[in-house]
Amino acid sequence: MRPHRERLGFTLIEIMVVVGIIAVLAALTTLQMGEWFANQRVKAAARSAADAFQLARSEAIRTGSNHIVFFASPGDTDPAGTVLLDAHGSWVPILILNDGPPTTANCQIDGGEATRGIPPGSDVEWGVSKATVKVPDDTGRAPFSPPQASGRTFADLSNNAVNWVLFRPDGIPVSFTFAGGTCGQIAGTGSGGGALYITNGERDYAVVLSPLGSARVHLWSGNAWSS
Repeated sequence: MRPHRERLGFTLIEIMVVVGIIAVLAALTTLQMGEWFANQRVKAAARSAADAFQLARSEAIRTGSNHIVFFASPGDTDPAGTVLLDAHGSWVPILILNDGPPTTANCQIDGGEATRGIPPGSDVEWGVSKATVKVPDDTGRAPFSPPQASGRTFADLSNNAVNWVLFRPDGIPVSFTFAGGTCGQIAGTGSGGGALYITNGERDYAVVLSPLGSARVHLWSGNAWSS
């Protein structure tokens, strides 16, 4: 009788099963990594918005000039109707304008004025996808109504929603009502608070600007905003 030989190697079916398992694990890993990167992008966008507020505030204090932060969707304009583009002619969701000393500032983009644009993030939009209420410390007077497509609660003196906030040379954010080539009526301390809401369809962030100029980032976590 011939001795029994121990079987070596794998059958084709066994190899296919292993390959199938590897493919499933790879797909799950790719999906999880994609979600992770998407969440990191919207988080970075929120931080960029907060940084824009802080940069405008610090530059207003440093230069003694009014600085305006504009936030917009493609095609949106400053109060005078100038499309919000950076120095390279590209649309940006956030634009910082050095509007000059209060005595000559006119709250609109003029040729030669310095601007800085914050580039858009991939798969990131204004508004909310999950949140049902605004952040408790959002003092913006414009209404909040999910999905808050404009992504903002800043308002002028008549409580009309606007896409800007002005930082005075003392660093305090204030509201204003544009009046045909001039800043028109500029409100006092306490008028410039509001928030920007940013989403990637799964995670919502809010960047709240306090009436005194500090900026904080909040995350919607299930049924409430983080403090």
